Amino acid sequence: MLLMMVGRCALAADQAGWDSLAKYEFGKYSPNLCALETEIRSAPAGRFEQYEDKLLVLLNTQNATREAKEFACRMLRLVGSEKCVPVLAGFLADEKMLHMSRYALQGLPFPSVDDALRNALGKTTGMQKAGVISSLGVRKDAKSVPLLKPLLTDADLAVARESVSALGRIASPDALEALTEAKVADGLKAAVLESRLLCADALLAMGQVDQAAAVYRRVLGAGNPGGVRAAALIGLARAVKDDALSTVIEMLKSQDSCSQRAAGAALLAIKGEHVSKAMVDVLGSLSADAQVIAIHVLAVNGTKAIVPDIAKLTGSPEKAVRVAAVQALAALGDVSDIELLAGLAKEGGEVGRVVVESLRRRSGKGASEEIMKVLPRVEAASRALLIGCLAERQSHEVVADLIRYAEDSDENVRAETFKALGSLVQEKEIPSLIGLMLRAKPERVRLAAERAVSVASAKVEGEDRRTAPLVAAMKDAKPEERVSLLHCLGSLGGDKALDRVRGSIRDGNENVQEAAIRVMADWKDEGAVADLRELARNAPKENLKIIAFRGLVRIVSLPESVKTNAGNAVASLVEAMSMAPRTDEKRLVLGALSGIASLAALDAAQKCLPDAELGAEAELACVKIVQQFRSPGPERDKAMAVLKSLAETTQSESIRKQATAILDAAK
Repeated sequence: MLLMMVGRCALAADQAGWDSLAKYEFGKYSPNLCALETEIRSAPAGRFEQYEDKLLVLLNTQNATREAKEFACRMLRLVGSEKCVPVLAGFLADEKMLHMSRYALQGLPFPSVDDALRNALGKTTGMQKAGVISSLGVRKDAKSVPLLKPLLTDADLAVARESVSALGRIASPDALEALTEAKVADGLKAAVLESRLLCADALLAMGQVDQAAAVYRRVLGAGNPGGVRAAALIGLARAVKDDALSTVIEMLKSQDSCSQRAAGAALLAIKGEHVSKAMVDVLGSLSADAQVIAIHVLAVNGTKAIVPDIAKLTGSPEKAVRVAAVQALAALGDVSDIELLAGLAKEGGEVGRVVVESLRRRSGKGASEEIMKVLPRVEAASRALLIGCLAERQSHEVVADLIRYAEDSDENVRAETFKALGSLVQEKEIPSLIGLMLRAKPERVRLAAERAVSVASAKVEGEDRRTAPLVAAMKDAKPEERVSLLHCLGSLGGDKALDRVRGSIRDGNENVQEAAIRVMADWKDEGAVADLRELARNAPKENLKIIAFRGLVRIVSLPESVKTNAGNAVASLVEAMSMAPRTDEKRLVLGALSGIASLAALDAAQKCLPDAELGAEAELACVKIVQQFRSPGPERDKAMAVLKSLAETTQSESIRKQATAILDAAK
């Protein structure tokens, strides 16, 4: 946006432009400022001096606004030399300009900046002095330590607090000594400890491990705030590794949650099998929260030898511990613990969820086979969950054994088995799956079986191969079995399936006839239009005529049908209107017409306007049809004329408002 404004302004940075900056006020667009800032930010180093001179003039202009001077400070941070340091330093005692002058100085890489900041300490008070101290800390000026040390006990709490913080950032040996010896107010003791930790971190980064560890240990002292002790513990673990283990374990055994979490982080910093062993030794004495932390660390360490110890915790009375144990077994376990996990699956809830996730992710040869082995030994609820896991694992290798659970004594297991088989079976196994479907009971299981057959069959390439097993099964099937087969054929679609459904309309069994008509009414494409038109006239029962009629209207008004040939769609709907057995079906046709942007559709809807029972729906259909004419032209003009007439004659205020809005938008 800034560059766009500059481009529009196209101003040169002449003296007049610089002079006008002195009046700049925040919130008011200044093209001069925009142009100059862009120019300065993109200028080569060779031009810095000329910009610095002009910025210093602006900074020293007596009547310049505060905003103009702040702009000068921001730019001097980019182009300033040592020449600007004393000028900027002169504003350090200015309450209004302190912040921006410090901002500029902090970004300049000259020793004279540190000298200026130290000199300002004796010339400032209150917040100005605290700001200067903060800048010294940011610049890590070790020479300022003797000046900051006495300020640790300054009567002004803000000055004392910034001194503590600055010494922590400087982190020199002298700064650490000053912080260690400081006798500060109670409100600053935690801040002093935090700054000492910063010093210890700096020592550790420089390789001075023993010195850093000594600081961490002192800060770990009893009575210090929990957060500080936690940070010190983690630092100690990073510094001395194994030598900190006993201390870390003791904090893990505490009842303080902050200390427990810190111990967990520290243990991750140490690592190693000996760490896992040490934790296993104390697992029984830990609180539930600490056990969860310990289990997480054990899982990250990845030591297989402790799997039995984690497995024991799956029997904990604490749910959080059981969940953590199952999650750890997912990372460390193998096929040997599958039966244990399978038994836990029945608990459901979060434990059941993580069990399923663990088994789903379980790697290793034979994992799926092992799950199959435990199925007979677990309760029905667990069996259903485990079968779901096999589906998610895409365990095609166990299909032959899994099929028998489609006839399990438990209804939920049967339903879950069919769901799994739908995603697992291959083409050669589909006939067996169809046979199971034909025997499936009750209705809930049968519907699951039908979905399974449909899903499995849909994966087969080629229409003939897809439908052949279903068509073959129809030959000797009982009436109720033929109904299920028809449902599957309907889900697949295609000419071959449609031929078989068409033949079933003439079936000697009424239930099969009705199923065939319902399947055809739900057909996916226009292949069933002629059949549905005939059924809408001549189906054996009135309810079946209505079902066929509704299916006909749905298919001819499918978006793809309308897009391919809107004229045919409208013609079919007009014909359907003449066949409609009841007012409800006529309303259905009007609803379908309202989705077609066609003058023919509009004409058909208009013809229904005089009908007392259809008038309201016809008016709404006209509005919706006209609304779809967006491109100017003769057709749109004709549609708008119809809408204008409707707006003038309708008795509905809502229709009038809608029509008027469309007409106004078209002007």
